[in-house]
Amino acid sequence: MTDREDLPEGHVMDPTFEVILTDARIRLVAGLADRFGVQVYLVGGCLRDVVMSRPVHDFDFALSGADKALPAELARCIGGHFFWLDRERRQSRVVTGSGPEAFTFDFSPIRGDGILEDLALRDFTVNALGLEVTSESADVLDPLSGRQDIARQRIRACGPNTFDDDPLRLLRAVRFAATLDFAIDDDTWRELRQRCHLLERVAGERLRDELFGILGARNAAKYLAMLLDAGLFPRIAPGLFESATTFCEPAERLAFVAEVERVLDGLQGLFPDEREPFAAHLERSVEGGIPLLSLVKLAALLSGENARKHIRDCADRIRLGTKARAELASLCDCLVAFPSLPEGTLGERVLYRFFRDREPGGPELVILPLAARTVNHGTAASLVSYYFRDYRAGDADLLLSGDQVMELLGIGPGPRLGEVLETLREAESTGRVTTEREAREFILKNQLTTAGR
Repeated sequence: MTDREDLPEGHVMDPTFEVILTDARIRLVAGLADRFGVQVYLVGGCLRDVVMSRPVHDFDFALSGADKALPAELARCIGGHFFWLDRERRQSRVVTGSGPEAFTFDFSPIRGDGILEDLALRDFTVNALGLEVTSESADVLDPLSGRQDIARQRIRACGPNTFDDDPLRLLRAVRFAATLDFAIDDDTWRELRQRCHLLERVAGERLRDELFGILGARNAAKYLAMLLDAGLFPRIAPGLFESATTFCEPAERLAFVAEVERVLDGLQGLFPDEREPFAAHLERSVEGGIPLLSLVKLAALLSGENARKHIRDCADRIRLGTKARAELASLCDCLVAFPSLPEGTLGERVLYRFFRDREPGGPELVILPLAARTVNHGTAASLVSYYFRDYRAGDADLLLSGDQVMELLGIGPGPRLGEVLETLREAESTGRVTTEREAREFILKNQLTTAGR
């Protein structure tokens, strides 16, 4: 991977990038660049992923002008949506599609005196690549030898002011190491540790996204240990390692996270009949794009004595909402005091009430106890099987809606309606009611009526 002698310094010819230049979406942006008379470069992570033969889900562009007109016109052409990420810095985004099919195009003005200076101002060399979209020769800008760092699998800061310019990069360095399975360059690691205090200046929302990027990676325990070694953890989860109570030593907490990851990796063998729905359940977003799988790992880290305090302190710092907080509390409570269930085959009423009393928790509640060996596999398997086979969470899937129950009983909204719906939910979850007709008969038979009906 050496530069050709007939190219300017920092340029690399590579047929790998010719494919991306022929992408219809890139050709459309190139046409708009010509139309508006501006330079537009593909930059950053999308080019890194091309080098690594990873799928590209989003495009990042640096442009010399038309920083609103060009993205807005792109949105019109592709039926997408334009909005500002940072109006003051003229950073915008165009989104097309939704859910798993969503695709984003991010735009920002070229900084400094040109694209080479812009690349030098980026976070890490693996992201400091550029490719002009109007180019026909796949002439790649690589002024800081980012491709060499990709080949060597290392994260290296672009310059001495990398972390001062944006302290969130302290956390991003570890997140890139985790998601790319790279090592952090020795000099960069020293700079990171010396500047760990700068993380206190970063807003909680920004910390949250990077932390859950780390938690979502395989072998997250290894990278959580890096955060601890770098002195970053006190800025993310205040007080977590300060007391000397039982199950609070850093090594014990990190070892438990690793054990939880081993359970997660072995779910297919533990629950072969539920492996697909269980995997989908763990991938679902609890709130704000935070997957349940990552919350399980965070709960493992925060669990033990004073778990509620640790959850509150960490959630306050990284701005978690009520749903994520409730899920963390359910996971940690179930670890500390897993309910005493009857020996042998568990009845449906017992199984139902286990989940009803611990909502919003679901089958994930068995993961931490399995890792701690406080529940046996047979009990866990019964709970997981029941949840996916019969349990109905909430009232959305009931055979009768709230309006139908009110009409049937002649009652209005209020506690009485809630009691009726809860009773109906239990009857459906335990198999006593399976059709709408049976649901109506069940309600009337149990005399769930108002006085005077």
